[in-house]
Amino acid sequence: MKKTVIIGAGISGLCAAYFLKKPYVILEQKPYAGGLCASFYENGFTFDCSGHFIHIKDENIKNFVSKLSGGIDEISRNASIYLHKRFIPYPFQANLYYLDEKTKKECVDGILKRKNTEVSAAMPFADWSEAMFGKGISKYFMKPYNQKLWSYDLKKMTAEWSGAFVPKPDAQSIVKSAYSKNKVRYGYNSVFYYPKQNGCKALIDGLVRKVKIELGEKASKIDIKNKTVYTQNKRYKYDNIISTQGLPGLIKQISNVPLSVKEAASKLVCTQVRCVNIGVKSSKGAPEILKNRHWIYLPETSFSFYRIGVYSNVNVNSAPDKSYGLYVEFSSAAGKYKNSENVIKDLIKAGFIRKDDEIACVNIIDMPYAYVVFDKNRQASLEIINKFLNENEIFSIGRYGAWEYSFIEKNIKDAKNTAEKINRSVA
Repeated sequence: MKKTVIIGAGISGLCAAYFLKKPYVILEQKPYAGGLCASFYENGFTFDCSGHFIHIKDENIKNFVSKLSGGIDEISRNASIYLHKRFIPYPFQANLYYLDEKTKKECVDGILKRKNTEVSAAMPFADWSEAMFGKGISKYFMKPYNQKLWSYDLKKMTAEWSGAFVPKPDAQSIVKSAYSKNKVRYGYNSVFYYPKQNGCKALIDGLVRKVKIELGEKASKIDIKNKTVYTQNKRYKYDNIISTQGLPGLIKQISNVPLSVKEAASKLVCTQVRCVNIGVKSSKGAPEILKNRHWIYLPETSFSFYRIGVYSNVNVNSAPDKSYGLYVEFSSAAGKYKNSENVIKDLIKAGFIRKDDEIACVNIIDMPYAYVVFDKNRQASLEIINKFLNENEIFSIGRYGAWEYSFIEKNIKDAKNTAEKINRSVA
């Protein structure tokens, strides 16, 4: 019997199955479901694939996530930038008050002396940043932080990804923030949500109870002429496919792909990320420098990692008593994570871990698909690829399937919309 073949049991694939009203099969190459929404448990610590916090605006999605997760906490963001051994509340561009006087002056002068340029998200990110925020803010945060995050030439990357992800206060508000503490909470993640127990995987576990998955089944070949998906040991006839894997990987699996589509897929670029999860035991709890902080951005090149997060400040159940759990993120363009082997030494040196604290466990997760790079080739490549996929009844969704910068709420909505489209189709 033909059915919908869903490739990948991450949040998008599981939600697509949940909302489908027609026969389906989910193929997941790993022995567990969840993708990057998986959680791992070690020595009493709960680790995610870095800070996988849930950003929701839609009340229906919030209720959906809460019910499946067994309850979620609403958390008011406490994020900072660590610069010149000072903490500046996030977002940097709205909290200049906390800078030293020299840096503050450069940032204020930069915003006041901006060139009268028409600002467009299609501009190279480096140019967009200066046009939007001035030279000072770009120099101290926007450029160095994003260079570390993306591991890509900021002159070749556009600002199209920034959308809701980069707060954009007006010039007057930015200057005002240099002389008085800002009281406006900027950003799509000023409030976020997190399951009460078992990490981000609580949501996955709720979905897994509602759907059926073929674990350890990797899609290796897709024959679009005969509408068949092959794995190592089985084959599945399909009416349509919902793929949530990385788009370049999907194209490689399909037989007889036109050269133009292959070339378009070869131009898609992404950043890879290594997440080092660390469980720390200490009778004193987390160091004062980490107190109540959810995550910290580190733009300075003296740190090889670009962000630190504290799981146990988000959810106390994620670490045993008298312990704290961290995640540390490194970015790479080619899977070479410079100095990541020295992460604990560097954290101790900076005071994020005390010298006498005990390292209870270390958990390393490498993500070959992490941040999709928005460059001059992306949009044109996606148009070519999606035209081909649509003609062959293949829906490529999710952060890496759609090749976009997205978040869990959008993944759920896109999966639901795709399932409903299939539900409406004539068998």
